[in-house]
Amino acid sequence: MKQFLITVALIASALVAPSYGSAAMGVRRMEISQPDEGAPESTLPLVQGARNCGGPGRVVAWRFETCGGEGICKIPGDDNQKRQSEFEFIPSQDSEGLGVRLGVVSDGNTKIVYEKAIANSAVQGGELYVMNALGGAKKDHIGKTVTLQYILYRVDTGDVEVCSEADFMIV
Repeated sequence: MKQFLITVALIASALVAPSYGSAAMGVRRMEISQPDEGAPESTLPLVQGARNCGGPGRVVAWRFETCGGEGICKIPGDDNQKRQSEFEFIPSQDSEGLGVRLGVVSDGNTKIVYEKAIANSAVQGGELYVMNALGGAKKDHIGKTVTLQYILYRVDTGDVEVCSEADFMIV
């Protein structure tokens, strides 16, 4: 199977997405590249407890640098330190372009803290894609458990292609 790499630098940190006000998550830059055949497998640990939250596409794996061990993934609340994450998925159908929505559920409130189309993000249904990201957490969330929703949608229709969510403890 041909593999593609969507590289997206997500900053799940103290950055504030300008159109959404103060939030725990934001996005800095996005780019797409295609890796060579036989690219090495990820060494990042899996996010435990990741759940499907919609869309006909399939989540293959969600990984985050600080998620080693069992139980809920712990993210240090150190504002400016960014850590690697990966989101592997298989879209259900071809799309001329995808967008990303980043949602955060905290204290019973759900906020979409970032939403933007990904440049040059045409995908083919049934192919494996990996979205790479950098992330962290805000100091003011230390001691809280938040649910992060990673939503990829088809730009032409706005329909959710794949959604995954997981709980993260800010330490």
